[in-house]
Amino acid sequence: MTVRPSVFWLRAAAVLALGSALPFLGASRGSAPGADDVTPPASTAAPERTARPGESPGHHGHARGSATKNPLIVAHRAGTADYPENTLEGIRGSLQDGADALWLTVQLSRDGIPVLYRPVDLAANTNGAGMVAEKTAAELTQLNAGWNFSPRGSADTPYRSTPALLPTLAQALSEVPADVPLFLDLKQADPVALADAVVTLLRRSGRVDHTVITSTDAAATGRAREAGDVQVAEDRDVTRARLLDIALAHRCDTPPAAGTWMAFEDRRTVTVSETFTLGTATTEVEVTPWDAEAVSCLDPKDRVNLMAIGVADAARYRELARLGVDALLVDSPREAATWATRSAH
Repeated sequence: MTVRPSVFWLRAAAVLALGSALPFLGASRGSAPGADDVTPPASTAAPERTARPGESPGHHGHARGSATKNPLIVAHRAGTADYPENTLEGIRGSLQDGADALWLTVQLSRDGIPVLYRPVDLAANTNGAGMVAEKTAAELTQLNAGWNFSPRGSADTPYRSTPALLPTLAQALSEVPADVPLFLDLKQADPVALADAVVTLLRRSGRVDHTVITSTDAAATGRAREAGDVQVAEDRDVTRARLLDIALAHRCDTPPAAGTWMAFEDRRTVTVSETFTLGTATTEVEVTPWDAEAVSCLDPKDRVNLMAIGVADAARYRELARLGVDALLVDSPREAATWATRSAH
């Protein structure tokens, strides 16, 4: 793991060994002994990518540690750097640009329809205002979700003249081929109602396979798990605790069940708190948790699926591919596709 400053981590590990309290390490692990021996449904495994121009077919199949595996390129919010986020324009464009999978943000309208939108306020991205939950789907789908979008390096707002309308999740599903993996990030003040509506739609549209539900809200993922037939990523709190245990204590607990998706940032600033007799001291450090130790601990048999969030350059792409990380969440699939093509030669 790359950590700055490295001396601090050595001290932090020593503190942990002596039993001092590091509050963020207390999260529940959420795995049972023998969990890695569970056989998942066939649809839970990370699919092999279609070869890109210049790559040979089968290039993406691998054994852990093989130098010949390229991770899936997952379009964050349907390619938020290249297109208005969470729009049909982004879905179509990102798939054409070479994305292997899509990460879409879902909220619930006032009348219970799942729609694609991320911020709290509609004014952040659209020509409307207020919260998604205050509007009906009919009202929301008239809004221009590309209203404030500017291409990188430009102050232009090209979608004001050619609107990218805010879509429902059903509209988005109709644009995505059935074999393209989807990650649905649920964000809502009422996570249970949202999870129920999304699960119902996935069943009705026949899109349970190749779809993974994720959320920073454990209430949403917990509700989705109750459905029984829907793939749900490991809760973020559990993944964070696993990665920090590996980094600080070099402790490797039982891996999650086979087929599980685990996602966490490739780089993340974290605050470490150390408690003394007379007070508390905190230090902020940047960590890169996806390293050889983490991958070999969490996925020793190449049976779970690891996703690094926010990968932004070709060098890191190549390193994560070498380590055996299964998927990279990127803002620009257009740019990331060039990394994959160069790595094939």
